[in-house]
Amino acid sequence: MLPIIDKPILEYVLENMKKFGVEEIFIIVGPKKDVVIRYFEDGSLWNVKITYIEQKEPLGIAHAIGLVRSYISEPFLVILGDDITLFDQEEISSVINMFFNKNAWVIEGVVEEQNIQRIKRTCSVILGDNGKILDIEEKPQKPRSMLRGIGIYLFHPIVFNFIEKTPISNIRREKEITHTIRLMTSYGKAYAYLFKKSININVNTLEDLRLAIKTLLIHKDKM
Repeated sequence: MLPIIDKPILEYVLENMKKFGVEEIFIIVGPKKDVVIRYFEDGSLWNVKITYIEQKEPLGIAHAIGLVRSYISEPFLVILGDDITLFDQEEISSVINMFFNKNAWVIEGVVEEQNIQRIKRTCSVILGDNGKILDIEEKPQKPRSMLRGIGIYLFHPIVFNFIEKTPISNIRREKEITHTIRLMTSYGKAYAYLFKKSININVNTLEDLRLAIKTLLIHKDKM
């Protein structure tokens, strides 16, 4: 709910979901859920239906996604709550088409990253032919790729089976969605889409916040 310019980050996420054609949204909430619920209510102001699901403990992104299992039986979009992406509309169409044309189980958005520290704070992705993910690493100390995974995913519901198999990480004691995707790579059904025209900022630090504000002010036409 951190505000950037005139609205919270989560509102940018909601607006991006609408650009993908999403009409029903599930928001995973935690200890400060009342703040989120009070702001977005049932979603009618944005012409979407919002359902709130509480993650009672911070058990990781994969665990959070797994909480919607009983609600979803078709492919779905996940956008993380710290993600700001200024999308090129053609790339939105391309990533959706890629998902269905490849019969993918997952497509993760990636961007070329010049700042190695950002890679170390997020994840690096190694790609093979036709966009297949060969490997993916969470918060790598020695990145083997300068392709940074961003907080945007298209999933087939089979992901819930892999979330069940995802081990708890030794470092953060959470279920990392990166580890879930790594499990899926051995089946040849995990892909990445390289966004070249869209602009992505993962807001984790004060530097990221400044960059997000500057970028949004410069590229108002993409908002």
